[in-house]
Amino acid sequence: MKPNQPALSASDRRLNRLLRAGVAVFVVGALAFAGVYYQDQHVNAGPSLVDRQIAGAEAAVKKTPNNLGIRLQLAAAYQTDKRPNDALKQYDEVLKADKTNRTALLGRGSTLTSTGDLTAAAAAYHKITDAGSKGEFAAADPQLEEAHYFLGSIAVKQGKTKEALTELSAALKIDRTDSDALYLMGVAELKAGAPLLAVSALKQAILFVPMGWCEPYSQLSVAYGKLGSASQATYAGAMTDFCLKKPTEAKNQLKTLTTGPAAVDATLGLGLIEETESNKAEAVSWYKKALILDRTNANAISSLSRLGVRPTAGPTSSSTTQGPS
Repeated sequence: MKPNQPALSASDRRLNRLLRAGVAVFVVGALAFAGVYYQDQHVNAGPSLVDRQIAGAEAAVKKTPNNLGIRLQLAAAYQTDKRPNDALKQYDEVLKADKTNRTALLGRGSTLTSTGDLTAAAAAYHKITDAGSKGEFAAADPQLEEAHYFLGSIAVKQGKTKEALTELSAALKIDRTDSDALYLMGVAELKAGAPLLAVSALKQAILFVPMGWCEPYSQLSVAYGKLGSASQATYAGAMTDFCLKKPTEAKNQLKTLTTGPAAVDATLGLGLIEETESNKAEAVSWYKKALILDRTNANAISSLSRLGVRPTAGPTSSSTTQGPS
């Protein structure tokens, strides 16, 4: 996520995972045919979009009950409408016909998770991982990655730290950029008593989603606290404040850290805040200061490039005063 893009809420992040897994396909228009079907049969435009999608899909299922794709779309619509029992019935009908249908298994798992039945949800995900882990394309299988991720998430909730680390590691082998898996890896490492490993995972999660997501910063503060790194903990706490819409407090805290061991992170944080507030000159200044402190810092270089400034790494301020390209 780029700093000038709107932040995603927690529910948006979960929805994005479902979209990647192929469960909530109706959101991007896969149920458009259902809406059209419904509108062909009804003139009244009163019902909501989801209601129209459900009505259209229900009518389509009655017409072609053996069409598994339509049943999956109906199940996804029920899921979004918070009708888990109805969703499960449709997923189960699909699995009766095709017991290895991954979209149905992922949908069933997510529905059961939403109802709190974590054991049954894990069983659905295991049907994917048990069968798919040795497949020819397992190393680049997005649905397998999702299944491992959700198993890791369930294990974290259940306090099964070792199992969580195993599943999340498997997910990250497939997709090293999965910020959600990196965040949960950090949480699990903290629970396992490995704060240094937690810091590494959490910082990677933040690298991919630097704003609009508070939990990685708050957990990072905890991890640094356990390591006795007071200044780094203060930095993470300040960035949590920024995430919680307290930019003034965040900037005040970060400015106290610009000459200490957390100086690079603090200057990058200040640059990010200024950039978010559309203060380009101030943001550029802070990113250049970060380059003075760490002449090859990839975050500072990419941030300057994003702002249209040609970054020039160097040990002195004179080497980092390159203007806009």
